[in-house]
Amino acid sequence: TELEHVRGQASDDKAEQDAQRQKLEEKLQELEQELQQSRDLLADVRAQHQQQLLIQQQAPPQTPQTADHASSIKRSETSRWHASAGLAATGYDMADSITSPIMRSTPSARAAPTQQLPPQPQQQLQQRRPHSVDRARDLPSPSSSTASKRATVGGDEGRTLAKMLGSLGGFGNNGANSAAQPHSSFGNSTIVEEEDDDTRYILHSEDDVREMLEHDDRLITEVLNELIGDLQVPLPNLDAEYSPPDLLFPAHLIGLCVIKMFQYNLARRIDRLLMSTIARIQKKTAAFDSDYTSAFWLSNVFELLSIIKTSMTEHQSASKEYEQSERAMNDGMQYLESLLSDIYFGWIKDMQKRFAKLIIPGVVESEALPGFTASDSGFFNRLMGTGPRESTVKIENVLSFFNHIWRTMEFYYVDQAIMRQIMSDLLCIIGVTAFNNIIMRRNFCSWKRGMQIQYNLTRIEEWCKAHSVSDTTRNLDRLLQLVKLLQLQKSTEQDIDIMFDVCDLLNPAQIKKLLSIYAVSDYENPIIGPVMNEVSRRASPTDKTDKMLLDSNDLSEQVLYLTARKVPAIETYIPPEFLTPRIRALVDSQTDMAYDEEDEEAMGEHMDEYNDYDAFNQGVPAANY
Repeated sequence: TELEHVRGQASDDKAEQDAQRQKLEEKLQELEQELQQSRDLLADVRAQHQQQLLIQQQAPPQTPQTADHASSIKRSETSRWHASAGLAATGYDMADSITSPIMRSTPSARAAPTQQLPPQPQQQLQQRRPHSVDRARDLPSPSSSTASKRATVGGDEGRTLAKMLGSLGGFGNNGANSAAQPHSSFGNSTIVEEEDDDTRYILHSEDDVREMLEHDDRLITEVLNELIGDLQVPLPNLDAEYSPPDLLFPAHLIGLCVIKMFQYNLARRIDRLLMSTIARIQKKTAAFDSDYTSAFWLSNVFELLSIIKTSMTEHQSASKEYEQSERAMNDGMQYLESLLSDIYFGWIKDMQKRFAKLIIPGVVESEALPGFTASDSGFFNRLMGTGPRESTVKIENVLSFFNHIWRTMEFYYVDQAIMRQIMSDLLCIIGVTAFNNIIMRRNFCSWKRGMQIQYNLTRIEEWCKAHSVSDTTRNLDRLLQLVKLLQLQKSTEQDIDIMFDVCDLLNPAQIKKLLSIYAVSDYENPIIGPVMNEVSRRASPTDKTDKMLLDSNDLSEQVLYLTARKVPAIETYIPPEFLTPRIRALVDSQTDMAYDEEDEEAMGEHMDEYNDYDAFNQGVPAANY
């Protein structure tokens, strides 16, 4: 008797402990949800605060603006931002009064090395930009071939970049302490500090350019700090229309530095700049806490990879003089491919966590089609006496998520191939998750439920067709056939032949499972014994080998295949608020050299015309002049 009493007391204590443990777990989940909401709110407040600081720092002068400046913030494509759902659901509910955090501006005029010039109104200056600065004078002309290599990207190599930086030396905040003093000199170059603390770094010749690229570590410090570390990602704004140079300037400016180093055959500097840049971008994007940050750097890394691949494709050198530099460029491209893969799959994995919560309630349980409401006849609901609960997540929420991701990629000029791959992965998640849940849950297998799911999938297909990604809907083929099977007749043996013909992507074991858990409505003919016997007979030969569930999308085993695009010219736009005197000097020097070459070519054409005219007047044959 005492033993039974002890056992009963132990059982009661264990039940009480289990109840307390369950309460603690529920409380922990609530605290984690509150913590996540607080983090999201804090991130939004920080982003708004940083944007307001940028707006205050970039307040335009009181002088009247020109027509060109006004057109830079004018929305020219209203339909680009149109969505089937509300703006608040897509994350684009920003205030219309917010201005662009980065405005297009022209670089400052070049100052004389021995005098200080007063600041001039910015709109009175003219920007001088070359047609192309991606080749030196002594290199052969670019080939007309547009053949590009296919980049095979893996996700493991990028994680070894931190180890490589140990032998390269560090850049960043330490280099900021070595800023140039007023009127100091580096070779024949000159630094001029004006009254408004706007430091200018002037390069007078090609020798100055080479000297800076080869020995001045502060150039790399500017790249790492201004273009990557301290850069605030521009946020989408309905009032501003951004051009590619406004958002891809980090890739183009870094690409300009790398290409100039390659032209001067500075292999060690190429290796140092690219490895430091890759490591800093990887650190910047490691958290994946914002779609905007991931899309911005995904687009810039792909653009930088395309710039370097284009320059290497156009560079044709048979000598061994550039062997070390070519090796450094090829190694840099491989690590850029790995970095691109890390950003892509890390962003997709983060999207999967958020998007997976919308699939079952938004695609399977959402009943947007009137007149076909499915009743939940599950055993648990009948036992508890509760009816079906209407889901708060609708198919519109799924489409709003698509709109948000698509607009984000479109705003940051993500490559079209990457955009299509991301949408394909999202549709693959829908196909696998919805299929596996339907085939394992009896209350989802009914004719009315099949009609509702078919309607929701049709909405998704229409969205894909409107955005020219219809080919990505092939990831929904098995799910569409499963839904079709729920709507077919199942009462005769002839119906079995139709089911196996229409649903050819489903194996016999899956068809057998769906028919065994199918809920027959009052207005349908019951599935009689001979029908199930015939289905079982057809499924028996492969019953042990057929898989019931679809394989999940394992991102760790995937490889990203992309073809780098051909970049015709390097953009030299630098936001006016960036403190990059050496990068500005490099851009200005290339701009002046490009225009000097154009002036020389134009003068040569005029001299040829003059010689032709003089020879014609003197009657000299064409072969003699």
